[in-house]
This record gives sequence, structure tokens and C-alpha cells, in this order.
Amino acid sequence: MSTRAVWAIAHKEFSDRLRSRWVLITAVGFTLFSILIAYFGTAPIGVAGFQGFSLTVLSLLSLATYFIPLLALVLGGGVMADERDRGTLDLLLACPVTPGEIVAGKYLGLALALVGATAGGFGAAGAVLVLRMGFAGIGSYVLFTGNAVLLGLVFLGFAFLLSVFIRERSKVMAVSVFLWLVLALLYDLGLIGLLILSGGRIPGGVFAGLLAANPIDLFRLLGFLAVGETKMFVGLAAVDFPPALTWPVLLGVFLSWIAAPLAIAAAAFRRRAREGFMA
Repeated sequence: MSTRAVWAIAHKEFSDRLRSRWVLITAVGFTLFSILIAYFGTAPIGVAGFQGFSLTVLSLLSLATYFIPLLALVLGGGVMADERDRGTLDLLLACPVTPGEIVAGKYLGLALALVGATAGGFGAAGAVLVLRMGFAGIGSYVLFTGNAVLLGLVFLGFAFLLSVFIRERSKVMAVSVFLWLVLALLYDLGLIGLLILSGGRIPGGVFAGLLAANPIDLFRLLGFLAVGETKMFVGLAAVDFPPALTWPVLLGVFLSWIAAPLAIAAAAFRRRAREGFMA
């Protein structure tokens, strides 16, 4: 795989997002929402104001859990479909680049845009919060920002996978929204149902595997661990962390969730390009 070819494609994708001001608008949105949630996050218990980084992270978990996956799916969902619709995919495949380089370059370019928007938005909000609250507990906020970036990269890989297998952009978007709905909402409802039916007697290893099967639950686990919590919320139920899900395990599984969809998408794109499917 040519690094120069991958970077050239990535540079074009990233430049397109900069010219469209997507990165700037998203970063500003993250900044404003983060500051508002940090200030009003404890309002339901009758307290308003900046309460420290640990409470801020817990308040921001919901924003990141629901918004970042959807943002990544929308960003990457039409990447191949748009090329097909414009008729530029055949031209790109005719260039001296491999299908693997095309997938890697496009993913890298969009990943840079997503990382820039996420880290820039949360970083700007963090700077404002430091001015209001000082540096105490900022480590949990930095970890939260890093975890949010990883979550976006996971769902960006899902978006590429869908875009390779589904030809029409509208169908890609529909399936993307359904995937987000399942992983962000319905999956935890299923876990609650299992806990109720089993009377809370699901073996720890099985429960840990069920949590690891959903990258959004992995993100929640990492978020709670970042602030020193020993329980996590599954839907409206609070459960103890499975002992098997340690920091190294969680990060390893998270990285696997990033690599696996992208690898499958690259292999499928390579095979379909060889068979003339993209024509």
C-alpha cells in the first residue's frame, strides 16, 4: 500500500470538509453544547453551575453517546455512494491506486475531520471550563475526549462498511439510522430484559461479553471508569462493572471495533471492484 496515495486521497477528503466548514461548524456545536451541559447538567437535582470535571464528564456522556455515533454515520455513510452517483468512482479506480488505498485514504481523511471536530470542540469547551473551575480533575475530561474520538472512529468504520455494501445513499442513511437506534437505545433495553428475566443472575463473563458486543456500552464503561465510578447504567438500571472488563481489555476491544469494520469494508470493496460491481 502506497503511503503517498493514501495521504493524497485523505488530504482531498479532509480539504473538502474544511472548505464546506463542516469541521468548524461541528466543533463550535460541540463547544456550545458542552458548556451548556456542564453548567445545566445538574439542574434536575436543583443545582445549576459548573460542578467540577467529574460531574461534567458524567453529564456529557449522554451527549457523546447519542450524537457522536450519529454524526460519524452521517459523515461516512455516503462516501462511496456519492462517488458512484457522480460517476467519479470508476475514474478513481482507473487511477494507479488500489482499492485498499482508496478505502484507507477516504477513511483517514474523514477520520481527521471527525477527530478535529470532536477534539477541537471538547478541547475548546475544556479550556473554558478550566478558566471557571481550575485544573482539578481535568484528567477525567481528557480521557473522556479521547474515548469520544474512539467512539466516532468506530461508527465511521460502520459507515464505510454500509457504504460499500449498499449502493444507494438514501438506503445507506436509513440503515445507518436503524443501526444507531439499535446500538444506542434498543440494545440496552434488551439487556434490561435479560437482567429481569434472569433475576440478575447472568454470569459475569456472559454479561461482560454482551457489553463488549456494543461499542456504545464500551464507551459508557470507559467514561464511568474515567471518573472512578464502580457502577454503570444500563438503561435505567445500575449494575456493577464485570471484573473482566479492565482498562486494557476495554481499550483492546474498542480498537478491535475500529479495525474490524474497516478491514471488512476494504476487503469487500477490493473484491467488488475486481468483479466490476462498482461500474
